[in-house]
Amino acid sequence: MRIGMFTSAYPPSQGGLEASVFNLSKGLKDAGHEVFVFAPNYPNWEEKEENVFRYDTIPFFYRGIQYVIPTLFQPKIEEKVNSLGLDVIHSNHPFLVGSDALKYSQKLDIPIVMTYHSKYEDQFYYIPLLPEFISRRIAKKVVHDYCRKCDAIIAPSSAIKKIIIENQVKKPVYVIPSGINVDRFNEDTGKREFVRNKYNIKENEILLVTACRLAKEKNVDFLVRAFKFIHDTKKNVKLMIIGDGAVKEEIEQEAKDLGLEDSVIFTGFLATEDMASHYQAGDIFVFASLTETQGLVAVEAMAAGLPVVAIKASGIEDMVKNGNDGILTDNDEQNFADNAIKLIEDGDLRKKMSENAKLNSEEFSIKPWVNKVANLYKDLIEKRKNS
Repeated sequence: MRIGMFTSAYPPSQGGLEASVFNLSKGLKDAGHEVFVFAPNYPNWEEKEENVFRYDTIPFFYRGIQYVIPTLFQPKIEEKVNSLGLDVIHSNHPFLVGSDALKYSQKLDIPIVMTYHSKYEDQFYYIPLLPEFISRRIAKKVVHDYCRKCDAIIAPSSAIKKIIIENQVKKPVYVIPSGINVDRFNEDTGKREFVRNKYNIKENEILLVTACRLAKEKNVDFLVRAFKFIHDTKKNVKLMIIGDGAVKEEIEQEAKDLGLEDSVIFTGFLATEDMASHYQAGDIFVFASLTETQGLVAVEAMAAGLPVVAIKASGIEDMVKNGNDGILTDNDEQNFADNAIKLIEDGDLRKKMSENAKLNSEEFSIKPWVNKVANLYKDLIEKRKNS
């Protein structure tokens, strides 16, 4: 098949969406399909992949972090899309580049699939100058109107499928969790001691690790406050926050205000090849986001052997088996802390959950994910031909 993959975020940008699109594209290519990625350009980026076509973009800075906005109506993109003889289009975002994906599927009369990567209505504050209740309604309406124009929607978790159906999207919805390169994270890097020494983490200290874009919806401030309860009880514990973003300074300030500046480590963004060693330097993965459709970072950490403590919320519930490879908690800082302390104090339980986490992460390897998505494409193409 010849597949057009449209995304509003892609490497060198880092995040769950970017990782998912990259892994799926590579997996499809490895399976013998031709994949053509249409993604934003980034300042000073030198393209390393074949068949990646970049939209011109407008870069801007927000709180010290650089972002880009793709500009649409680009003749060079349209000319390229028209020349490729695509069989199917896969959209990974309902806005920006996603609007082009829909336009081209209609123009070329080929099926379009959308992966519902984010709970967009929970990111209402990205719509400026509008009250929250109006922003939420706008985001919700735009996203679900977009879904109604697609031939099928991929939901990374059963909770997201429920949200889509509840919003009267009467199109087929398939639960297909995104996969990861499990081997990249579960092979021993041999760098645990090196990473811990780098950040002055003692051998007898328990290291809690989280990884995400530092944005409001990721709820990292909750983790810092919960960590205060943990630290007050267990002095031999540190928290490592992997990532960067618009609220980093606020989170750093909160850690200082709580007297945790010596116990909370901010690594900034890490290169993909460094993620495994930093997970493996840790002992427990902690996660507090309430807006995930899946939570790939939790799966990465599990592959590296970390049991998970996370707020019980949509997306993460399908990834973590409560009581087996992790603990799902209430949306309450004290409850979260109490469960983390339980795992900190019980080394045998931590070891057992670590072993289960590694084993269970295999369910999210790339090959079965790619096969399911490719079979969906084939079914939609055949259906379009026979209609």
